[in-house]
Amino acid sequence: MAAGVLALGLAAAGNGANVPSTTYADKAGGYTITIPKNWELVPRTVAGVKALAAKLEKKKSTADLGKYYLTLIATPQQRQELSIYRFQAFDWPASLSQPVPVEVSVGAVVDKNVVTAKRLPAIGAVYANALKSTQGSKVLGPKPVKLPVGPAELVEAVVPNGGGVSTGVDLLLIPRGKVLYLLSFQIEASQMASATLFTSIAQNFKFTS
Repeated sequence: MAAGVLALGLAAAGNGANVPSTTYADKAGGYTITIPKNWELVPRTVAGVKALAAKLEKKKSTADLGKYYLTLIATPQQRQELSIYRFQAFDWPASLSQPVPVEVSVGAVVDKNVVTAKRLPAIGAVYANALKSTQGSKVLGPKPVKLPVGPAELVEAVVPNGGGVSTGVDLLLIPRGKVLYLLSFQIEASQMASATLFTSIAQNFKFTS
């Protein structure tokens, strides 16, 4: 995955200012994503995460980051997501002080037929129902939205984690031929309303072909 710096490429939350950003190109996946420059990437295998964590923990200046990486593979669900999503990154060091990591992920599901805009509501309903399967979840959508790359379907959810903490989820389903892209964001639920950076990342999501 190639990276290229795009200075002042994303709008920051709250004050409308721009933040330094980096664009990552997944040529095999057929897309680019632009995220803040200080966000950290997550390797796509458990072994890769462990190796990176071990390397970072050797230095005092990066030890906290190394330990944090291990929290991202602490549960079976988290480990499974490494194979589900092609790309995952988290806000650092902001995530360290949050009960829920501030993350973005990109997945790509290949369908046997072209994923048309007409099919999107039904597909969105499947993902919405999956989020509803967690007891106490509150799910809105799917609802149609328009992105620069084309039509998409948005599912919003608040999923309880226990202990009074809930994860806020924004899931965008973006069709491209026979591929359905999953652009997923998460943050602590009470902060969802102020997470305007997620909108900026979605607006800058692009296809490479």
